[in-house]
Amino acid sequence: MMRKSTPESLQALSLFVWAWPDGPKSMSQRLALLRDAGFDWVFQYSLPATTAMQVEAQRARWFNSPLPFVTDGVVVREASEPSGKHWLPGQERWIVAWKYPPVAQVAEVKAVNFAVGRTGKIAVVAQLDPIQLDDKRVQRVNIGSVNRWQQLDLAPGDQVQVSLAGQGIPRIDSVVWRSAERHKPEPPAGRFTPLTCYFSSPECEAQFLSRLVWSSSSQALDIDGIGAATWQTLHRTHHFSHLFSWLVLTQEQLQATPGLGTGRGLQLWHRFNLARNQPFRRWITAMGIPLSQETLNSIAGVNWQQLLAKSEAEWQALPGTGAQRATRIRQWLNSDAVSLLAKWLSEQKIDGFSVQ
Repeated sequence: MMRKSTPESLQALSLFVWAWPDGPKSMSQRLALLRDAGFDWVFQYSLPATTAMQVEAQRARWFNSPLPFVTDGVVVREASEPSGKHWLPGQERWIVAWKYPPVAQVAEVKAVNFAVGRTGKIAVVAQLDPIQLDDKRVQRVNIGSVNRWQQLDLAPGDQVQVSLAGQGIPRIDSVVWRSAERHKPEPPAGRFTPLTCYFSSPECEAQFLSRLVWSSSSQALDIDGIGAATWQTLHRTHHFSHLFSWLVLTQEQLQATPGLGTGRGLQLWHRFNLARNQPFRRWITAMGIPLSQETLNSIAGVNWQQLLAKSEAEWQALPGTGAQRATRIRQWLNSDAVSLLAKWLSEQKIDGFSVQ
């Protein structure tokens, strides 16, 4: 909207003003003023209704008629609304969006895969024969938890109905046909929690990799240019013992890593060294401390020993920390795996972990 040039694509755009905070009280006056300001569509496509049946009928007409713009539903609102300072997203009773039925197609399930997140939650993903939904090419759909997958009773070879949720996210609505031969995969064995898989083991590989990916993310140590594939390569070659084993890799080891090359290895060595100097707050985030960003900001300047010394009541006194979260924080701080990592980081002279 701030462009000074007027390219052809910009000329094709318009704006539908569906609300005017603290505008004229009269809806007819409001629509007239918007029309006079150049917003013709607002005037043309804002219609009065006194019953739900009228709204339903008009919604059906627009759904089955060509319109000059793309729409995913209608907005139903009262003629008057509260003062603009009281508007809160998703919490208003005077306005509602009534979406059209989502576009749906049937697709075959090629595989069912499981992913263990860094906190131990298992997500189930269905691999599909690619289909086109609206403007999206869909071949992977997140089913959710293992429980939901079991409720769907989904196996490779099944046919499922797939649609797009509110923000264009693919979802499986139902299983429309089940194959005669059903070979359902087994979910990952073992019990995974926010306190498991800080150390590498065969059964921990999925959660361990998720922890590595999180540790280098922008929210944690912010190690640019490293993702799941690179972590897998490093772990496979150097056999990490724990979450931060990469910190002691030498320049020579990184440059000799198959699949990286000397230039990429040198780049990673520099970035790993830069990570050493990240503040304590980022290191405990990389470790997975169950703190909200609000709480993290409130404890700037503390060290590991001070965290350990805080009582449950002191944790609860901090912003964004209730009784349940305070208990989880204390359990996390005192777990054997986290304590061993903190000791190792202290030996590496990482800021905030050294014992004074």
